[in-house]
Amino acid sequence: MPLSLSAPPLLDSLVTPNGPWRSLRVLGVVGSTNAEAALQPRPWEIVTAQGQESGRGRHARVWVSPAGTSVSMSMTVPCPPRPQDWGWLPLLAGLAVHDGLSAVVEQAGGDTEVGLKWPNDVLIRGGSQPEWGKVCGILCEMQPEALVVVGIGINVAVPRADLPVPTATSLHLAGLDPLQIGQGMGAREGVIVAVARAFAQLHQAWSQGGPALEAVRRRYRLACLTIGAEVDLHTPGEVIVTGTVTDIDEDGRLLIAGAEGIQAYAAGDVVHVRVAERA
Repeated sequence: MPLSLSAPPLLDSLVTPNGPWRSLRVLGVVGSTNAEAALQPRPWEIVTAQGQESGRGRHARVWVSPAGTSVSMSMTVPCPPRPQDWGWLPLLAGLAVHDGLSAVVEQAGGDTEVGLKWPNDVLIRGGSQPEWGKVCGILCEMQPEALVVVGIGINVAVPRADLPVPTATSLHLAGLDPLQIGQGMGAREGVIVAVARAFAQLHQAWSQGGPALEAVRRRYRLACLTIGAEVDLHTPGEVIVTGTVTDIDEDGRLLIAGAEGIQAYAAGDVVHVRVAERA
């Protein structure tokens, strides 16, 4: 059954006098919420849609969000004044989805687990999904005047037959009943509110920098399943780096212990060969 998406509960929950969000638009079926947000980017605006037909992920991959089954949202926010901290934005976005979905799981009383794969793949398992599966795609795009559009697509009730690859999943498949998500609002509204609130809190720490940002880095490391895992990293230069991930450095780069010692990598696709169980 398609899940509804309504503007009033989102506006009541997010566009408030004490919160940072200034505007919110709920559109019909669009090509891409990122493209819609970028037409006239406004700081602290959320654009969401009933469906998305040509959304984009990293490396020009397509992320389709069938109407009534997924969350497609784009948040336009300002970057902090220190460009040296901007590299943490994609990781910050992943952590926001992790925190938002963790809050949804806690509210719904489910046993679904949420984790991160560097840099910002959000993974879940539970229910009929015993292995970690990707539930979210994220694409951050810079705009003029130090604004950035953070595009997020989350599979809420997508059936297995409609998933694009075997490694993908949805909240429903991982044991979350959509009817239990939202606490008085619809499932998709509940997910949007949880993620937007988590992102706003993390953005505040990111903007402050210093100890506040370092605390965010520590939280990311705790949530990241890639740390301690044996991986194959497919680099942009089509070189595959094999080794064990030792850490994420202060610039958000992946540190891999391989044949040539510990090297830092700022980009690439991670394949988990073996994931260490994290306490």
